Amino acid sequence: MKYTLSNTINRPMAEVMQKFKDPEGVKHWMEGLTRIEHLSGTPGEVGAKSDFYFLHKNKEMKITETILEQDLPRQIKFGYQSGMGYNEVELRFEELDAHTVKQTSNSYFEMRGLMKVFGFLMQGLFKKQSMKYMDAFKAYVEKG
Repeated sequence: MKYTLSNTINRPMAEVMQKFKDPEGVKHWMEGLTRIEHLSGTPGEVGAKSDFYFLHKNKEMKITETILEQDLPRQIKFGYQSGMGYNEVELRFEELDAHTVKQTSNSYFEMRGLMKVFGFLMQGLFKKQSMKYMDAFKAYVEKG
């Protein structure tokens, strides 16, 4: 499953990047995130690995993130491994003018087991969750 989503952040690129790179900031826009444990590599650089722990419906879920590509402020690409499968998320940031940044998310999912069936049937929910994170990041940057 693949899809692309985008929105516009009404702040300068430098401010968007400052908020995006803040390791504590992610807790403000990734709903359900309880903690992040750095595993290896230099944080924020290609090859860095971290475990993200989420609380969803009173169950803890762990997702391992690996930074696959990094060319900020233009682009960064993550790989995520979990019990449900694997996905890649490429985030692109395009400066439209001095006070506006277009954020684009390209997502690719490779599901395992029963999630292959559920993933196909619930594609809309995956898109909705991705957009929710993007809109929450936009609000975090614009409103603090």
